[in-house]
Amino acid sequence: MKIALSKDLRKRSKRRKLSHFTKRGLLNSNYKRVVKYSFKKARRKSLFMIRQRAKSIQISKESLMASLVLKVAVFVSVAILILF
Repeated sequence: MKIALSKDLRKRSKRRKLSHFTKRGLLNSNYKRVVKYSFKKARRKSLFMIRQRAKSIQISKESLMASLVLKVAVFVSVAILILF
């Protein structure tokens, strides 16, 4: 029984593909699954898909910039607290 479960878990872990939605968010519901499914099934050359790809690149750049600003601000505030 234990061997069968471990083999089954290995098969499942190998089948997983890297999703476009790699960030973990607060929305963990049926709605999120529907959105992911719709995004995966959209035609790649459709206008919707082109717009979504452009938006996702823009959003990822914005989130990287925001996280960088936040990290720098926290670092500076901690450095000021330690020095004074």
